[in-house]
Parts: sequence; structure tokens; C-alpha cells
Amino acid sequence: MGSKEAVANSKPHVVCIPVPVQSHVKGMLKFAKLHHRGFHITFVNTEYIHKRFLKSLGPNSLEGLPSFRFETIPDGIPSSEDTTQYIRLLGESVRNNLPAPFRDLLMKLNGTANIPPVSHIVSDG
Repeated sequence: MGSKEAVANSKPHVVCIPVPVQSHVKGMLKFAKLHHRGFHITFVNTEYIHKRFLKSLGPNSLEGLPSFRFETIPDGIPSSEDTTQYIRLLGESVRNNLPAPFRDLLMKLNGTANIPPVSHIVSDG
């Protein structure tokens, strides 16, 4: 059995992509952490939410989880904006800016030799 085949057969690969607001991100992160031992998890954040997440919890808060990786995709939201105050802006940004980078990320993940191909996508929006 080749190494790519061994990686592919090791664990199912779940990509988790929450709606980019705090309560959805926290809920999806809890879900992902509960399942990371039986699955390879890729947790997808928008750039805006990821920066806020690291700022509030610290730069080392996302380390130490085996079979768990974080990826960010561009959201088109200026870092100076507070999207929590502008839900319509957030919705438009997600609709207009996330599909293409998300597809690109899935292709990148499926082409990476040391992780299994994506087998499931979990989203709450």
C-alpha cells in the first residue's frame, strides 16, 4: 500500500465551515473538537473571523490538536469593518466572496499528499 493510499484510508476527512459569526464559529469548533479523534478535521474560517479569534484567544489557542488543521479563506471584508453590526454586509460578502476560494481550498486539500481527501463537508448556513 502506497503512502498516499495509507493516508487516504486512515480517517475520513471532514471540512467544517461555519457561518462567520461568533456563536456559529464557537458551536462548530466545539463540534469539530468532539469529533477530531475519529476524523481528520479541517476547520475553515474567514480571514476576518480568524483574526478576531486569534486576537481574543491568543496566537497559540489553535495548536495541539492532532488531525486538526485550520484554514482561512478571503471574505472581502475590510479589517476595519465591524461586521457584527452589519449583518447585511456580512451576508452579501459571504455570498459574493466565499464560493470560489472555498472551491479552491477543497481542490488544494484533495491534492495535498499528507492528508486524506475530503469526504464530508459540514456547514451550518
